[in-house]
Amino acid sequence: MRLKLTLQCKPDTILPYNYNHYLYKAVARAVHNPSSMGQKRDMNSFTFSQLYFEQYSISANGIRNLGKNVQWYISSIKTYFLESILKGLTDIGTVSLGNVSMPVAGVEILATPEINEVMEFSCMSPITVTCNLDADQGHMRYGRIEDHDFTEKLRQDLINKHYRVYDSLPTDDDLTFEFNERYISNKRRVTRLIAFNGIKILGYMIPFRVSGNPELIRVGYHMGFGNRNNCGFGMVKVWYPPASSEIAEDDAG
Repeated sequence: MRLKLTLQCKPDTILPYNYNHYLYKAVARAVHNPSSMGQKRDMNSFTFSQLYFEQYSISANGIRNLGKNVQWYISSIKTYFLESILKGLTDIGTVSLGNVSMPVAGVEILATPEINEVMEFSCMSPITVTCNLDADQGHMRYGRIEDHDFTEKLRQDLINKHYRVYDSLPTDDDLTFEFNERYISNKRRVTRLIAFNGIKILGYMIPFRVSGNPELIRVGYHMGFGNRNNCGFGMVKVWYPPASSEIAEDDAG
C-alpha cells in the first residue's frame, strides 16, 4: 500500500537539496501524533520517494519550485502504519522542510499493482547498499553497482525484511537483478549523493529487472529495495521502458 500526497508550494519557493531528513521527521511527527496511534517499532517498515515537481529549476541555494504543487509518495507493507501516517498528516495539515511549510492539499491511496515473477521497476528514490565501516576512511562505505556482491546484498536484504515482517523465511529465496545498461549509457549521471542529517549516503537511480519469488519482490515494492529505506531510499514504481531510444530525464529534483 502507498500514499500519494499533493503538497501546496508557492512558485519561486526555494527548497533545500538535501530534504530527506525533513521528510523523515514529517512521517515521525505524523505517526507519533496522539490521534494517529502509530507505533514506534514500525518506523523501519516504510520508505518514501523524492519530491516530484510540476516544474522546477536549479539555483545556488536549492530547488526553485515553478509550479503550484509538489507530489510525495510514502509506501509500507503495513496498512495500519500508513493509516496512522494518513491520520497524522491530515490532522497536522502541513509538511515542513526547514523554514518552508507546505500544506497538504490532498492524499490519494494507490492500488498495488500485480506483482509477478518478472518485474521491471524504476527508482522513485535512490537505491543504496551499506557495507562495512571503512577503517581507513573512518566512515561507512556504500556499495558500488560494479561490486560483485551488490545484487546479492539486495537479495539478502529482502530475505531479512521478509523474516522481519512475517517471522519466517520465504519458501523460495531465488532472485536475480539486472540493471538497465542502456539507461546507464544514455544518462550523464545515475548516482545520487544525499546528506541525511550530515551523513552522506550514496545511491543509484537506475531502472532494473528483478526475477524470482514474487513474495520477495512484493516486499521490495512495499518496503523498498536496499538499505536506509526509512531515510528515503529504495522506493520503486513499475517501469514501462520508453519506445524510442531516447531516455527521458527524471521528473524529480
